[in-house]
Amino acid sequence: MSYFLDHYLKLTFPLADPETPGFREAQRGALFAVGSHFSGRKDAAIITMPTGTGKTAVLQASSFLLRANRVLVLTPSRLVREQIADDFKKLGVLKRLGALPADLPEPNVMATSGRITDPLQWESLREV
Repeated sequence: MSYFLDHYLKLTFPLADPETPGFREAQRGALFAVGSHFSGRKDAAIITMPTGTGKTAVLQASSFLLRANRVLVLTPSRLVREQIADDFKKLGVLKRLGALPADLPEPNVMATSGRITDPLQWESLREV
């Protein structure tokens, strides 16, 4: 089974307010849009959000929402790649928002720095 399917029911959607962490409106809207897109379609989607609106939380929550088998995140730079990979390993942002239990086991995450062009390289990622 998939990590995200196995832990799907543990994802909650707390709302942020001045006193409590949770999802902000832009994040909730993006998650609803992702869910809507994939409710009747299988084609790819691109999530585009302005800087500082919480893309990492949306990426992580979308993985659970869609009960993904695997997730591929493309980033524009090494720094962003390292930050997102590190947070995905810990599911840090979702745990800080209270959307996942703090004791949830970590998923397997791999960051790669180059293009994968060989089908055998792609297949080797299944072992991660």
